[in-house]
Amino acid sequence: MAAGQTALDLSLAVNVHSGAKAFGRCTGPRPIEARFHVRLEPGVDATGRAVVFEPVGAEIRRADGSAGLLARAASQLADRLIVPRLDAIEINVSGPLVAIDDLVMHFMPATTARPSPLADRAHLAHVEVDRNGLAAALALTLHALPDAEVHTEAPLDDAELTEWQRIEDELDGFLTAIIVHLADAVDMRDLQLDLLGVLIDSRHRIAEALREDSDSDQVEALFLQAWDALRPLFRQLDALAISDDVDLRLAGFLAAGDALTAVQALGPEYGLEVSRDGLRRLARLLLAEQAPARFTPLPLEIDPRLQRLLGLEGVTPRTPAAARRHWLDWLIPAAHAADDSPAEALRGLVPRLAFLDDYLDLVSDLLAVEIESHLGANTRLDDAQRPLFDPLVRATAWKESCWRHYVGRVDEPEVIRSSVGAVGMMQIMGRVWRGVYDVERLERDVQYNVAAGIEILEHYLVDYAIRRGEHEQPGGIDNLVRATYAAYNGGPSHLPRYRREDTPGRLRAIDREFWNHYQQMKTEQWPYVASCYAVGG
Repeated sequence: MAAGQTALDLSLAVNVHSGAKAFGRCTGPRPIEARFHVRLEPGVDATGRAVVFEPVGAEIRRADGSAGLLARAASQLADRLIVPRLDAIEINVSGPLVAIDDLVMHFMPATTARPSPLADRAHLAHVEVDRNGLAAALALTLHALPDAEVHTEAPLDDAELTEWQRIEDELDGFLTAIIVHLADAVDMRDLQLDLLGVLIDSRHRIAEALREDSDSDQVEALFLQAWDALRPLFRQLDALAISDDVDLRLAGFLAAGDALTAVQALGPEYGLEVSRDGLRRLARLLLAEQAPARFTPLPLEIDPRLQRLLGLEGVTPRTPAAARRHWLDWLIPAAHAADDSPAEALRGLVPRLAFLDDYLDLVSDLLAVEIESHLGANTRLDDAQRPLFDPLVRATAWKESCWRHYVGRVDEPEVIRSSVGAVGMMQIMGRVWRGVYDVERLERDVQYNVAAGIEILEHYLVDYAIRRGEHEQPGGIDNLVRATYAAYNGGPSHLPRYRREDTPGRLRAIDREFWNHYQQMKTEQWPYVASCYAVGG
């Protein structure tokens, strides 16, 4: 489509037959392979509900573009036989508007009065040709709502809060089903990782929403944020060779999602609300019979397909560790079994100043064992990147948990847990990594927790920091460490936050402290982790 073009060019392959009727038959030369060319000027019909086209300049030429001897006669026939059929072509928007109305109703609160149908108050304002094809502007009549008395909404009660949390779980399940389905349908690794990155980011945001704003619902904002991130990736899917049925369902799914975001922008008259029924209906547009009957309760079991797509299949549970030691055993070194592994020795152990050096030695040994195991068997790091990894893992464990898996009383240890539900020494969120790791084992098995954290760190380092060229930014290879931790802490979209001027101060402080930890690990080979344990005995 040429810049500034105002009409669509249509070119059709035709066979032109010519001859004379004799003895009841048409006889003449063999058919000529030709092209029928016509320009279609778009416009809006009198109802304002349909795009119509006016054919201009119809002609028939040979396949090589030359006119040929019979071109004029053939073009005259085309004017009489083909052009009138083109006059009947129209694109009527009434049907799609009705479909949008139907979908919108599933996203409106039950207490909201149903607005008058879009088809009754919408018309096409104008239509034009752009680089992507045909663009039409739809004008809508909106009804002003009466002025409402300004008042502060009461916080959600326990039942309402439980319901909103359930809807956030529905959104998590919806995004998981949609993104995993699309990622599995393409062979382009970059696109797969970008799609899955949106899923991990969305899970992080849902976890944050559950913690940060317990007196209000954020599901609508979370949905729109995820859709905005997915939309450019959907455009890439459009250009790929995927099966026709998936392509058609994808087109319907995109149209519906775009319609919802557009209608939401119309103002408070619509006041859309993300609901179970709405999400399920939207999912069925893409997944058809593969759409799950329900998204909740969220499944916690391992999903081999999600593991495969993420490339996170290297952590397998080992033989269960022995029952934990009594904390008094650590005050009597002679009682230690010589063959205890670090993970077994750390089971149920709450660090205290009285035996802190021994405790930190155990943690250091555990980290060394798991890092060596990973680098020896599964790593994708090259020789230049390997030296970054050991201090990266150790500094991450220091910043995330202060090298602790258990806290509380020494005789009643509890797994360390953050306000957003991250657990254990590597502070892994089960809500984010469900389907990839055994959520229960992340809590009860310190070795499994550390191994999973190591695998996630390399995933962010290779599949995001290196792939997106963070080491090519000012700062060089050290940027890979800083970007990897930022993603580990907040999700893939946080990758560049360490170098962005608009990063909130709270996150800047987190990244700055981590970087100090990393530099100390790298230069001194031993952290001042004891600074975390200034109190207690």
